[in-house]
This record gives sequence, C-alpha cells and structure tokens, in this order.
Amino acid sequence: MSTRIARRRLTAAIVLSLIHATAARAGEPGADEASTQPKEIKQLQQVVVTGTRTTTRTVAESLSPIDVLTPKDLTATGSTDLSSALGKILPSLDFPRPAINDGNDALRPVTLRGLSPDDVLVLLDGKRYHTSALVNYNSGVGRGSAPVDLNSIPMSAIDHIEVLRDGAAAQYGSDAIAGVVNIVLKKGAGEGSNSITANGGVMDKGDGDQNGVDGSVGVWLGADGKGGKAPGWARLSWNYQNAMDTNRAENRDRSTTLPGAPNPGGIPYERYGDPAVKTYQALLDFGYNLTPGVELYGYINGSKRNVTSNGYYRAWDNYRNTTAIYPNGFLPQIVNHTNDVAAVLGLRGTTGNGWRWDVSADHGQNHLVFDIDHSLNINEWYSRGYTPTYFRAGRYRTKQDVVNVDMSKDLSWGFLPNPVTLAFGAQYMRDGYGIDAGDPDSYYFDPHATYSGGVYPGGSQVFPGVTPDIAGNWARHSKAAYADLETDLSSKLSAGIAARWEDYSDAGSTRSGKLSVRYQLTDSFALRGTASNGFRAPSLAQQYYSSVSTLIQNGHLAQIGTYRVSDPIAIALGAKPLGPEKSANYGLGAVWQPLEDFNATLDLYQIRIWNQILYSDQIPVSIPGSDVTGAQFFVNGATTRTRGADLILNYLWDLDRWGKLNLNTSGNYNKVKVLDISTPAFGRASAGLLTDATPRTKYVIGADWTLDAFSLHGNLTRYGAITRIGDTHEGDQRFSARWLLDLSASYLWDGFTFTVGADNLTNQYPTKVALNNQYDDRADGLQYSSLSPFGFNGRYWYAKVAYRF
Repeated sequence: MSTRIARRRLTAAIVLSLIHATAARAGEPGADEASTQPKEIKQLQQVVVTGTRTTTRTVAESLSPIDVLTPKDLTATGSTDLSSALGKILPSLDFPRPAINDGNDALRPVTLRGLSPDDVLVLLDGKRYHTSALVNYNSGVGRGSAPVDLNSIPMSAIDHIEVLRDGAAAQYGSDAIAGVVNIVLKKGAGEGSNSITANGGVMDKGDGDQNGVDGSVGVWLGADGKGGKAPGWARLSWNYQNAMDTNRAENRDRSTTLPGAPNPGGIPYERYGDPAVKTYQALLDFGYNLTPGVELYGYINGSKRNVTSNGYYRAWDNYRNTTAIYPNGFLPQIVNHTNDVAAVLGLRGTTGNGWRWDVSADHGQNHLVFDIDHSLNINEWYSRGYTPTYFRAGRYRTKQDVVNVDMSKDLSWGFLPNPVTLAFGAQYMRDGYGIDAGDPDSYYFDPHATYSGGVYPGGSQVFPGVTPDIAGNWARHSKAAYADLETDLSSKLSAGIAARWEDYSDAGSTRSGKLSVRYQLTDSFALRGTASNGFRAPSLAQQYYSSVSTLIQNGHLAQIGTYRVSDPIAIALGAKPLGPEKSANYGLGAVWQPLEDFNATLDLYQIRIWNQILYSDQIPVSIPGSDVTGAQFFVNGATTRTRGADLILNYLWDLDRWGKLNLNTSGNYNKVKVLDISTPAFGRASAGLLTDATPRTKYVIGADWTLDAFSLHGNLTRYGAITRIGDTHEGDQRFSARWLLDLSASYLWDGFTFTVGADNLTNQYPTKVALNNQYDDRADGLQYSSLSPFGFNGRYWYAKVAYRF
C-alpha cells in the first residue's frame, strides 16, 4: 500500500470515528446546538489585557492600536500552524516560506511592520515566551534574527490573540519595538468548550499531503458533586500534524541525475519547497482557587517537531561526491529536531483593600538538533578511506528563566474625576545559550586531502558539524522595574504613562518611557496617539552563535563561517561587542463607529531605530588549516526609519432570513528606509533585505456569510510587490504583486462542523526568478524567490471535521 493511500485511509478512519462518537451521544442532555457554538464578541467591545493594566479597556477604548483574533479567525485560514494563519489574517504581519535555508526551514520567522523578527515580543498568557536557538543566517527576510518560534504553540489551546501594533518596551521590556503578540489560552471546563478536529489536505500539484488531529478538553477540579462551583479547572490541548514536503524546482525529474542521462534543458535536478514536518504538541493549562482571594495558576507547553529539509543536489560527477557510495549523486538532507518547553507557575489574587497582585516564575527553552542524512564527508573519504552517511552534527540550546512581581490598584484621587489605575512591578530574568559539538566525523577535515581544484571540503555536507572549539555555554541576567499610570481624565480624555528601567549584565542599563492619550471628539469618533522610546538587548544567540554552512558564494557552493564577535577572526574583520538597539516610536490614530454594526480604525506610525544589529555580508577570508572561504558576524551598524499606516474596516450586515454577512477590509502600508550604515561589511544587497524584501502594501478583504447551520468564508489578499536588491542595479529584480483567494464552506450538524476549502484557490505563483538575479539561483532551477511573502506552493485543498462538546 502506498504511503499516500495509507494516510488518506487513516484520515477517513478518524472522521468515521468522530461520526460514530456523535451517534453515541445522541439524546444526551446539554448536547444541543446552542451549547456547541463558540460565543461571538464584536471586536471593538472585546475587553483586552495587552498594552494596558486596567481591567475594563475594550478594543475601541484602547489607547494603542490592537487586533483581537479568535480561534474562528485562525481556523478559517485553512492553516494548521499559527504563523501561517497570522500571516493570512494580519496585513502588518508577514510570514515568508524560504526553502534550502538549512535550519531556517524548520524555524521560520514572522515580521511585524517590516522590522526584524527580533523586534516582536511574544507573550503566552501574558508571560514572556522564550526565543529560538537558531540564527537566521541565509539571505532572506529576518536575516540575522533569532526570534520566537510561534509554531511551537498549539492553536487548539488558544482562546484569542491580542496583537498590539505599537512600541511597548516601557511596558514589557526588551524586544517590543514593533509590537507585542499576546496569545491568551483557553480557561475553564464549561460545556461546549471542548473540541476535537481532524484535518487533511493536499497541494494541487499532488504533493505536500497534510493530515492531523488536534483538540482541547477541560475538566473541573475539586467539585463536590452537589452542583457547587468547582474551585479549580485543568485543560489539556494537543496537536499532531504530519505534512509532506513539496517541490517546485524547475527540474523535478530525478532520472536526469543518472550518469549519461539526457537533460535537454541543462537544468540540474533539485528539490525546492516546503520541508517534511511532523509536529507533536501538548499544553496543560490550569487554575485553582486556594482561597476566595488567591488563585494558583500555570501552564506547561511541550512541542517537538521533526523537520526534514533539503540541500543542493550533488551530481554523480561533482567533486563533492564519490560514486563508490552514491553512483547517481545524492541529495543531502538536514533533519532538525526542534524541541520546546515552556512552563509558568504563579499565584495571583486581590487583597481586602483592592490591590491586585501577581507573582510568577516562567521557564522556557528551545533545543535545535542538527542531524544530517543522505550525506558524506568527502574529505574523510579521501583521507581515511571511509565516511558515514548519517551524521549528528551538533545542537544549539537557548534557555530563559523569569520571575515577575506585579501590583495594581484603581485609586481615587480627589483632584481627578475618575479612578487612576496604578501598576508597578519588578522582574528578574536569566538567559542561557549553549552550543554542543557534533560527532567527530561530522567536522573531520584534513587540509592535505587535495584534488586538482584544491582541498576537498570537510565535514558533513550541507551542514558541517559543530567543532569542539566553538561549543560552550553562556549566560547573562537582567533586572527591571516599571511603573504605569492610566486614567480617564474626563468623559472624553484618557491618558496613560509608563516608565521602565532595565539592566543587563552584558549590555548595560536602559530607560524607556511611553505616553498615550485618547480623545473622544464625538460619540462616534475618537483620536489616539502614542510616543515612546524603546530598546532591544542583543540576544545571546547573536553574540555567541557560530557555525560553518554550505552556502552559495559567487554562484558556487562554498563553506561560509559565522563567527561570534569575540572570535579573533571576526575582530580582525572589524567586529566589536554588541550593544542594545534603541528606538523612538510615534503613533497617531482614529477610531470611528458611526453605526452599531460598522467601525473603522486608521493608525499612522513612525519607528526610528539606532544601533540596529546587522548580520554582515560574506567577507572573503583565507584561514590556515580551514576550508572556510567566507566569514560573517554581527555588528551594530545601521539607523533605520519605518513609516506606515494601518486601516481596518468592519461591517456586520443583517440579511434577515438570508442570514448574516460579516465584511472586513484591512490594509497596511509600510516603508523602511536605511538612514545610515556605519559598517563597510553591510552592502547594497543586504540593505535591500531591510527595505524591499517585504511588501510595501498588503490588503485583506474578508467576508463571512452565515445562514442557519451553513457558513461560507472568503479571504482575498493582495501581497504587494517586493524587490530583490542585488550588489548593483543590474542585479535587481522586482516581483509583482499577487491577489490570493482563500475560500471555505462549513456545515454544522449536532455538534459537528464539516469544512471543505481551498487556499490560493486561483493558484497564484510569484514572478519567476530572472537569470541575472544573483541571490535566488535560477541557474540551478530554483525558479521562485525565497523572499515570496506567500511562498510558492500553489493551490491547497483541505477538509476538516470538528466536534464540539
């Protein structure tokens, strides 16, 4: 039986088992339709907790722009991972899908407002979430970043997401220059809050099969069985997904790799597309009232992904191959095992005189393992006469421990008409970073193993193993204190002020402040504005990451080394200790709600960043006893300015007996400009990744029509043009804008929701790469750019069956 047929039968079996479960429940009390429907809340009336310390602010009353996304919004995209879903919903957020990018195929970054992925702070249930261990060292969006891996969080555990599109370093600390993504978890165990979903899908090209099962189930803790309210609850959410790889290379015919096989086009065989990914996730969330005024709460999240991505194919007669092992050549693959653990334990409550307090401990870690399969060490073969074909090439680790103490209270000050929310707190954080060496075979290199063209490259091909001299462990700590005031100064004017002091053991101390105001000009129209300064401390990964990778250099595969700023090689090339980035953020917005069922927001912003941390260009080097021919390192080297606007329109149209139609339109304009480059190691092409690699404009037009048990969802997204900037103007290439249509239909029956849909229904692909584009490698058949903001897989068909109980 083929693997594909087996997967389809497995999906069918899951669907039939769910149908059988419904039949078994027929007639049970409480299983009516109303109890299985998620509660709808209009966004502007949704109370938010991000960007404010008050307990009653709604989206409409927020002093900063904020989006609230529900599970319905996420699942309607057809995506089974969080980053892809957010990229389809939010115009100001982008999630490109690069390929042949080594470990960056496994840990793909998201960007907000065109800034570095490092400049987005991620909170999980209001607590700082840890970053990943890998540095994005390829020539793509987010180059040089080591951001949070959003795809380590199961979507089934999410109650809603609050995206604060404003600088918030004064409120939350480092990294919140572009904004904050707060992922709020489901709570409680009420009837109708539990769900199980089975999904399956396939690309229009016949590859990229996906199937999985996710769900969330809650139970009450400590119930007395007499109808009294239980003092506690626990909720387990899980996610299993299996996604096959895709291939959109120009030559996908592997028979052309045989010695002497005809290849009329002359394009080599490659595998270029999404990697194969298996995802295992579980999140346990809980709360327990120890007394009427004290709650014990927390969560533990575990995530494991096995990602198999591809390198460049080595032809049978390539000097990097021996026909004694691979007579037809070989396709080396990176097998990344990325493991995340995050846990929070805390106590919170309210004192008798109204003080709200919260004490918590937060732990997070990411381990990224590099295993190399279908490869060899050609240097070892010619110097020792043998080589493995599977290598354990090393591991990168990051760890974060945080202790927070937060206090707040609504105070009545006689000279003000309304209560003032006073909040203050302190934080201690310890970061750790580690690199573990690979097996000796994975980094073996003998400089005397030569051929007519030079020295045979050493180490496991596609990713040479981590050597013991760059392995190690590093740590730092920081301490912070903040204070925050917020009040309604009158029935029309609201204001807030925040200040934060933070001190890092390696990057020094910083001070941040934020002023926010909102004025209700009329009953339906309000203006809001913010001004703040912020910072981002250099991550330990940026300070200590080191590796040797096989990358393209001048059109050929070469060994390129990334060296930490303290390495003598980097110092000789101009590296210096990294300092924090500094920013100034300004925002001006308007909120308009002339009708009960219509609202609009428009927000303008400017973000200026000084001492921006850059990842240098490849600098040619000649290192005795090494096959590395290019070196890169990090440097505080740029001043940039980002200007843009966000527009959001929502209209709920009651069609009477024809149901309801929810229309929404949103758009983002974003322009990044490099004002100054202070390092010669950062050229024109690298600067272009900051300014032109993400769309200048992005629009999303959405519609949801509901009629009784039937619903129809549509999303039309326009991704604006992007440009790959070359070393010279002759190497520039513009990739045209594209409109993508996502469409799905759902039917609700006795607790079940049946959904069928298609993403990219119109089967759009990016502009093909031109031959003069020196960074996207059309000559090797990589016909679509890794910069594409929507990938290059084409149409995707899917089906889901969800059961809510």
